Amino acid sequence: MTRAVLMDRLLGEQRLSLTDATAVGSIEAVPFFERVDAHSTLDALSIGAAHNPEAPAIRFLPNADPADPGVVIPHGLFVARVRQAANAFAALGVAPDDVVSLMLPLVPQSFVALFGAEAAGIANPVNALLEPHQLAEILNAAGTRVLVTLGPTPGVDIWEKVQRIRDQVPSLKAVLCVGGAVQGLQGVQDFDQLLDAQPGDRLVSGRRIRQDDVAAYFHTGGTTGTPKL
Repeated sequence: MTRAVLMDRLLGEQRLSLTDATAVGSIEAVPFFERVDAHSTLDALSIGAAHNPEAPAIRFLPNADPADPGVVIPHGLFVARVRQAANAFAALGVAPDDVVSLMLPLVPQSFVALFGAEAAGIANPVNALLEPHQLAEILNAAGTRVLVTLGPTPGVDIWEKVQRIRDQVPSLKAVLCVGGAVQGLQGVQDFDQLLDAQPGDRLVSGRRIRQDDVAAYFHTGGTTGTPKL
């Protein structure tokens, strides 16, 4: 069974065979949402996880040592973690039209936070290499309610940038940290600990994500001025 067939309610167990224009035309003739069961990224992740929950979803290599097996997160655990993130964001007041911004390197929590934010509200991945004033402008343009970021980490200045701009974003209600020591810091919570307290088998909010809901805001590169959403 091809991956596309998993979500295609019209093909069932058939394999896709797009060897000529007629075959392609028969697929394109049916509107996307009339044939595909997934109406959101959470739906797509859930369908894949149900098909093979033990298959690797993420392989994270924390260093360049080829002898290090790294961290492997299977699809079942990954989608459960995504739901936990969505529930944690909702508990912080994130509604479908609210924005969760992300300033993270490519660690597993980046993907959990991205898809969790799309399930709870609107995700907004931000390039943490930008200057503080540019970061503040993006967060304000998005109306960021929650920011997920890297905690204090030697050799990385993301946390320092967050500290410089957090008071410049009036809509910001919570800062969630991945890694780093954040105990006792006012208005800052540990991302993983918040997720651990949430169920991973459902969306507590009961939200039914519509096909036309906004999933994410992305910004331009900023090569000709301040990046724009």
